[in-house]
Amino acid sequence: MRLKSAVGRGLPLMLLGAALACSACSDNGSNPPGPSGNGEKNVVKGKAVDAAGRPLAGVEVVADNQVLYNSDVVGVTGADGTYRLELGQAAATWNASARLKRDINGRSFTFELHPFNASPFAGNEGAVRDFTWRLTGARPEGGVYGSGVFFRLADYVDPADPDQALQDEHVELTLTPVGPLADGSTGSPTTGRGASTGDGFGMPDVAIARYTVTGRYAPPGQAVRPLLVRVQGGDTYTESVTADFRPVIEGGDGPYRMDVELKFP
Repeated sequence: MRLKSAVGRGLPLMLLGAALACSACSDNGSNPPGPSGNGEKNVVKGKAVDAAGRPLAGVEVVADNQVLYNSDVVGVTGADGTYRLELGQAAATWNASARLKRDINGRSFTFELHPFNASPFAGNEGAVRDFTWRLTGARPEGGVYGSGVFFRLADYVDPADPDQALQDEHVELTLTPVGPLADGSTGSPTTGRGASTGDGFGMPDVAIARYTVTGRYAPPGQAVRPLLVRVQGGDTYTESVTADFRPVIEGGDGPYRMDVELKFP
């Protein structure tokens, strides 16, 4: 098998021997004790749970060999949420990740699970790597677990004052879940304003669910006015619209987004 690029994998090969010899490099003391037990040599094991601590079955766990190509080990959690992957005897450093697929309102979604400990580990030491399903919040490697609700005003100037330019920053959206959130939990209405991101203007970290969306225009020091809304590219603006998240690339595993447009009545 070929060695992976040390630069491409972020692992200088000259540090490999030290990583394999140091048990503290496996967990750094950061993996919380739990039902997963202690580490075993040449094994990575753990448990996947939802935000309420319930076990998740059918989670795909990947042990990514950081040194050799075509040497990753893949497994699936059982009914109790646990998994155990045999890594073999190869001298290598590994990284574990987990993902879960769910069908929501007729569409398939893939969710990356949050690791309690995201650090690589030496195969000869083994490791315990537990995961939890977070719908929102920061990822260890950057980015967020939620998806973006992006929006824009169809009007460029205020119809009540043609000399006044409109600003997306003054739009206030309310997202009301229709049914449960992606993990089956009960969500609450969320009201917020957008911000500029690399993917557009909007709310970048929203739990995936079906939402009813309403909007209003609320510049500081001025009267609040309701807005009409539609899914981007839709035919008709209405007082509210019910919408789902969609993959950026149709048929892909994510990322996902929701796009709406707003205008004055």
